[in-house]
Amino acid sequence: MDIFLGKISQDIKQKIYECIFQALCEDRQEADAYMGLKTHVSGPFLNWDLIYRNLINAFGDDNVSVKWSTTVRGMWTVLLLYDVESGLLISFMRDTRLEAIKHLKAEKQPQYIRSLIALNDELQATNKQLTLSNDVTSSESQNRTELMKVLDNLCSGFDCPIEHHELHHALVCFSSKYGTLSSLQAYILDCDLDIVEQQNWLDMAKPVMSNEIETAEQEHNKSTITLKSKATDRLKEKGLVALKEKEKEKEKQA
Repeated sequence: MDIFLGKISQDIKQKIYECIFQALCEDRQEADAYMGLKTHVSGPFLNWDLIYRNLINAFGDDNVSVKWSTTVRGMWTVLLLYDVESGLLISFMRDTRLEAIKHLKAEKQPQYIRSLIALNDELQATNKQLTLSNDVTSSESQNRTELMKVLDNLCSGFDCPIEHHELHHALVCFSSKYGTLSSLQAYILDCDLDIVEQQNWLDMAKPVMSNEIETAEQEHNKSTITLKSKATDRLKEKGLVALKEKEKEKEKQA
């Protein structure tokens, strides 16, 4: 039984799926085509910018149940979603990155990740390896205080108060292959990064149809191909960008 992940509404899961799918598939293809890239050195970072943009747009100020906040940690920007209804703080990660972090010692793991996982400190996965001792030492207690300071910083961008004792953390991991979203898993992890709960959101979400063509019945029972409204809006946006670039070129030549 999914005690925590089951509290997240299907609408929120669907929006998250659509944002990541759209970023990794259509948006990335449009960006590559428009910029005429010959190499893809910055590809992974561009993917994250597209994902974050889509999530921020999807969960804007008009959405009362989900808030968003971004915080810079070193060279990395962390985006958090706060689902008010479920009391979950949601972060995002590639599944390969999660596997790499699992193989690191605790002191080598990113501090912001450890601070988020600390929200689940009273939870424990069913299948765990035996540990020599579960006693909390003074150094561990002090370390938790430091992690809570990091968490305060991560949550500083929210426009509503965030109470740590009322929160748990959910991690959404994804992967892409051949230009499409190949995996989307949501996890509740304990402090050892063992799985307490897990859901496959790729199976739960409805397909994205924004870039699909639809047929409309016309006279003589003939059909014509039209674009969905989202695809039409994107074409308009690209047209405006192209027009601005032409105007800039004219100004330079003047």
